Amino acid sequence: MNAALLVLSAVIGIVAGWQLTVPVHRYKELRPLTPRDVAAEVGTADQPPPVIRAEYRQARCPHCHHVYRAADVVPVLSWFRGCPSCGERLAFTVPLLQVVVPVAMVLTVATTSSGWVALPYLWLVVVLAAVAIIDLRIWLIPWWMPWVGAAVGFVLICAMSLVIGAPDAIVRAVISGVVMFGLFFVLWLVAPGKLGFGDVRLMFLLGLFLGWFSLVLPIYGLLFGSLIGLAMGIGSLVARRGTRFPFGPALALGALMALWLNGPLLNSLGMG
Repeated sequence: MNAALLVLSAVIGIVAGWQLTVPVHRYKELRPLTPRDVAAEVGTADQPPPVIRAEYRQARCPHCHHVYRAADVVPVLSWFRGCPSCGERLAFTVPLLQVVVPVAMVLTVATTSSGWVALPYLWLVVVLAAVAIIDLRIWLIPWWMPWVGAAVGFVLICAMSLVIGAPDAIVRAVISGVVMFGLFFVLWLVAPGKLGFGDVRLMFLLGLFLGWFSLVLPIYGLLFGSLIGLAMGIGSLVARRGTRFPFGPALALGALMALWLNGPLLNSLGMG
């Protein structure tokens, strides 16, 4: 793999993570003025569920209410300086996002077969980073985010499929996305309250991208995501926070792990 290409992907990732920081921290819960009870969000025949959605507001310091700008969250410097107004430490999701995006982009470029194939997956990294951080913070995925991610991704997938001479991969990607969406839609119907509909939308995005590479990868992505989710559930129990946790970050990381391990996984099946 060309070292210059890896360095370029790291630089792009650093800039992308930095520019994502303020927008993803602007999302807040919009809900009734009562403590949030995720279990009650299913509702009953007599009591409809409360309306809870992600609202785009300002990213503010919880201590002095300083409104953050991009200049306030410069990578590395801001981790130690904190809020430029009062010095309050930034949320852990700030350095997490700014480290994960460049690392994920480098791994993506390093483990895909060519630079052209990597291009759509760099977009996937950006979308999944935003989805995972927002879901981690407020247990909600903005309804439009997986759809926009999938729409832009579909255009990139079509373009790159034609460039590499594999137009049949477009059909494979769409079939994979529809199947994964349908599977999670059924799970959402069967177990209301255990799975958010944002996760159902997210699975179309993940199925689309992983299925473009191989129809086997969505299965591995779901397996890895489930194992990560299980670990998160055990961690939540140990921390005495209950059995519920946001599933979006686990699904996102599981999908990326399947992509990064595509070589060994496909070779083990004789498909490499």
